[in-house]
Formats: sequence, structure tokens, C-alpha cells
Amino acid sequence: MKKILFLSLMVLCALSGSYAQDTIPKPWTKGGQGGLTFNQVGLSNWAAGGQSNLTLVGQLNAFANRKVNTTTWDNSLDMAFGFIKNNFIYDPKAPITKAVDKIELNSKYGKKAFGEKFYYSGLGTFRTQFAPGRATPGAPVYISKALAPAYLILAAGIDYKPTDYFSVFLSPLSGKMTIVTDDSLSAAAAYGVNTRDANGDFRPGAFEKVRMEFGATLKAKFKKDIMKNVGLESNLELFSNYIDRPQNIDVRWTNSLVARINKYIVVNFFTDMIYDNDIAIPRVDMKTGAPVLGADGKQKAGPALQFMEVFGLGFSYKF
Repeated sequence: MKKILFLSLMVLCALSGSYAQDTIPKPWTKGGQGGLTFNQVGLSNWAAGGQSNLTLVGQLNAFANRKVNTTTWDNSLDMAFGFIKNNFIYDPKAPITKAVDKIELNSKYGKKAFGEKFYYSGLGTFRTQFAPGRATPGAPVYISKALAPAYLILAAGIDYKPTDYFSVFLSPLSGKMTIVTDDSLSAAAAYGVNTRDANGDFRPGAFEKVRMEFGATLKAKFKKDIMKNVGLESNLELFSNYIDRPQNIDVRWTNSLVARINKYIVVNFFTDMIYDNDIAIPRVDMKTGAPVLGADGKQKAGPALQFMEVFGLGFSYKF
């Protein structure tokens, strides 16, 4: 985790330092925003039931884009980390659970191909997290860590940019690397890094830490103020593996809506939806929370839509 934090700080310092240098060409545009979002629910002798909780989420989004003549270079860094503490009124020692955890670095370089809106482009995306994650508060076993998983995507293709706020990148030549550096997670075949057996299931115990995929990528981005003091950013990423069941498309779709009340106070609404056929999600009864068992007595698991939502009032500073 210390290495990830150090790397993130170095990237931010490099971006901040580049803004101040006189050698940076005028065509550079840069900026971003950082903030804290806070939510609290306090219940005492509440007849209808429920649970008190505290949630705190910090985030930082920075970008540095350059456009000169026939070339473009777009860079962005998105980081978020937050936690939730349940039942804090009656149990001050209740465990703290991670709520949001993201590090994502994107860089896309393009050179005009034909017309005014098409560019030959290369794309690089790196995504991981800061801290270990657990399935339930206080659980002794973690299900994720820094660089477990991490994703690296390198792609070459055509970028369609009809406006400054919308673009669609299509690549028929894409490489996707899934990395799990932790031994226990790798041994459990977490995040699909291990090879498949004769039945097509991932084989646990192989201790493989990297899975390479080759396929096609589509990435669409929309970022614009849709009304006064209200900004929307939407990112859709699709990946199809040519070698292993190309019909099972990996999907990631994030949406961020920010309504600014004044210079420093904002209302945030963020969603993140993921579908990855190689990630097995344990099945749980939605009514009781009990594991759903198969005929062999083991908990069922398989690919499923993952969804996260964050909504709150917070402090934000735009630069």
C-alpha cells in the first residue's frame, strides 16, 4: 500500500509541477477537483429498526490534456477512498469497513487520421486500489489488496472526437493484463488469473499471478456541464477476449453527477457498474444473507453484475 500511495503522490506532484513550468506549451489544458463527502445516520431507540452509520469518502480527479495541430494527448488520474462505520452509537469499537477504493490512471495519444474528427490513437489504462477489502466488517480474510487485483490495458485503434466533451475509442488490437500479486488470492484463483481445467473452470492452487488477454476494446467518454453548476461525466468501457469466449464481454460503466451549491459545497452522486465473466461472485440469499449452497454443499459462485452507488453532501475544491 505504501508503494501505491508513494506512486500516486509522485504522479500528482509531476502533474502539479508541470502546470507551473513556463516550458509547457500553451495548448495544455489542465485542472481537476478534490473533495470530501460525508454521510451520517444516527438512530437511538428507533422503533422501526435500522442501524446508525458514518461514511466518509475522499476523492481527487486531475487531468492534463494537450492539443497541437494534428495531435492530441489526454491524461487523467482518478482516486477515491472511503470507509463506513456501522452501529457507532451503541458500539464505538465496531469495525470500520472500506466503502470506496480506486486508483485509475488513463493516457490517450492521438494523431489526426482523416476528416476533422478521427484520430489514430493509442490508449493506456491502469487501475488498482489502496487497501485490503473484506466481504463483511471485521472478517479475518481479505478478498482484495493493493495490486490484487490490478488491471493494465494497452490498445491501439481509432478515436472519434466530434466535440471536446465526447469521444469514442475503438481498438481491434488490445491487450488486457489482470494482476494478482497476493499469494493467497492467487492460490484461490481469484479474479481469473489461473488457467482453466478440462471443464472450463479456473484451477485453484496454480499460484499464477498474471492473466493475459488479447481482444478488442471500446471506450466512450462524455464529460460536460449539463446545466448551470451541474456536471456529468460518464465512462463506458467494453472488452472482448478473442481467445476465450469472445461473446462474454467485460463491461465497466461509471457515472458521476456533481451539483455545485456554492464554491465549496457540492452534492455528489456516483455509480460504478462492472460485469466480468472471469470474476466469481459468491451467491447469497438476499432475504436472509445466508450463503446459497450447491449440490456439493459448497457455496455457489459465478459471474454477476457488480454495482456501487455513492450519494452525499460534501466539500469540494476545483482547480
